[in-house]
Amino acid sequence: MRSRKRNRLFYDIETSFCEGHFWRPGYNQNILPHQIIKYAQIMTVSWKWEGSKKVQHLDWGLKEQCDKKLVEKFIKVLDKADEIVAHNGDRFDIKWIRTRALYHGIEMRDTYTTIDTLKMCKKYLSLPSNKLAEIAKYFGLTLKLDPGGIETWINIIFKKDPKALAHMHKYCDGDVITLEEVYNKLRPYARNKFNYSVAKGGGKYACPECGSVYVGINKTYTTAAGTIQHFMKCREKDCRQPYKINNKSYMDLLQHRMLNGLN
Repeated sequence: MRSRKRNRLFYDIETSFCEGHFWRPGYNQNILPHQIIKYAQIMTVSWKWEGSKKVQHLDWGLKEQCDKKLVEKFIKVLDKADEIVAHNGDRFDIKWIRTRALYHGIEMRDTYTTIDTLKMCKKYLSLPSNKLAEIAKYFGLTLKLDPGGIETWINIIFKKDPKALAHMHKYCDGDVITLEEVYNKLRPYARNKFNYSVAKGGGKYACPECGSVYVGINKTYTTAAGTIQHFMKCREKDCRQPYKINNKSYMDLLQHRMLNGLN
């Protein structure tokens, strides 16, 4: 049995900078909160659904430069997702969105099922750098685009340059494409946070990624308390997802195979 289409969302945001007053630049200077005269906002957000070629985006508006409508619309996108994927998303992106939602008085769920590719890299790998651009370079994936430095932000915020905003969209869209490729590269180490088999009405024993029962055991072990656990792996060529089930679920898998004449 195959599960329903996965609603896995890949996204990225870009923010403006704070504006304020200070006496002069210099090494080890402190800028205090009371020196801020204009808070940073979300300038753009780009996203795509897993497997889709279409990347979508929103921005704060060149003239308005207010992220209220952007946040309102994107929260509706987030609410459609089973899982949301971002690089450093748990620490940065989702907190930014929630902060701006609260600022504007927009309702937003307190939690989402998140997958953070930065955390995955830090936990499982030893790369020269955990920046998204360097991860893509290391594995030979689609490279991130050049945002154009601080001048791009200045041209958008102060000069209201439509070409600069278009470049920002292109940059942010490219980040999302790279993000999906990085996630797919890391997926053998991604512990499932959402069971798409159960969401479709299938068993806990089936592959949580694709819902297939064409799965096998990689390793069986027991905990110190004597609980039996089975490390499984999907055998579908386009999936190969590793996952873990308890002994009861494994017995259910054997029964399912026997009743349905499966090997």
